[in-house]
Amino acid sequence: MGYRDTRVVIATRDAAFYNAVQTGFMNTANIESCINVFDLPSAEHKMNRLIFNVIIVDLDTCATTTAYMRQLIEKHKLFIILTAQSPSSAINYTSGSVKEFVLKPRALSEIYITVYLNSILPRIREFTFSAPTMSYHGMQKTVDVNQKIIVIASSTGGTDALEKIFKSMPADIPPILVVQHMPSGFTRFFANRLNSICPMEVREAENNDYLQRGLVLIAPADNHMKLIRRSSKLVVECFSGTKIHGVMPAADILFESVAPLMRSNVIGVILTGMGADGAKGMMLMHLNGATTIGQDKESCVVYGMPKVAFDMGALDMQLPLNKIANTIMSLV
Repeated sequence: MGYRDTRVVIATRDAAFYNAVQTGFMNTANIESCINVFDLPSAEHKMNRLIFNVIIVDLDTCATTTAYMRQLIEKHKLFIILTAQSPSSAINYTSGSVKEFVLKPRALSEIYITVYLNSILPRIREFTFSAPTMSYHGMQKTVDVNQKIIVIASSTGGTDALEKIFKSMPADIPPILVVQHMPSGFTRFFANRLNSICPMEVREAENNDYLQRGLVLIAPADNHMKLIRRSSKLVVECFSGTKIHGVMPAADILFESVAPLMRSNVIGVILTGMGADGAKGMMLMHLNGATTIGQDKESCVVYGMPKVAFDMGALDMQLPLNKIANTIMSLV
């Protein structure tokens, strides 16, 4: 097991620290994933659905106990690294199974972060090469074409709309794929923010990500995203291409790939946004048996994309924003 098999949770309320370390991990170690939570109970909540094997606990911003950390280690087969700006912060924690401590960088410059990573990564590598196979929940909750998924398109006003919807959904929601029109570089920050405040895991999609219960994948800016079947599982492909309706990612690309593959096992949602993206693909999903939902005019910031879909006859229903989450839940 190498870095590619390492999934890290950083428990911290220091957003700048998390962003610097997460970027360093992704750029230097090819670690499979790294997400942020604000405290250890939130980390355990996510581990009830997903598999992580390393937690970095920022003692400067997260209160915890040795007993609770030991419980997490035994239950989830974790490796916990404590970090703080002063070694004295860890004196009462480093005992028994909780013994790793690394000083937080004094500043978030490239050189300090590099020194920090060079201290942490050999410890992670030693653990991941010798760790037992994780058995909690057996494996990640991947899904196939016989299970429900949800696909959502949004643009202007969509960031707030998505936040309201996801906050109202449970942690074990079926997989959700999102195309939100955003400038280059912003989708990762948006996904990280939603991940920190929503019950499920939310992250920017990467090529070859498997669909899992409790996981929301947001199409990366400057890439289209489509759904494919690989063996019995569902996988996303992210790729650069020609802009559709002047945008990339385009919801039509995603919806048109989903329609013949999932047929009636998909719920399509088109939210507030300018233009016509998603309407054609929504019509194709509708014709293949999907349940299709549009946000109503009164609750939209811009009643463009849902209106075009409605005028085409692609929608089964139009709903106010505050009723969309509950309706989706009733359908899945």
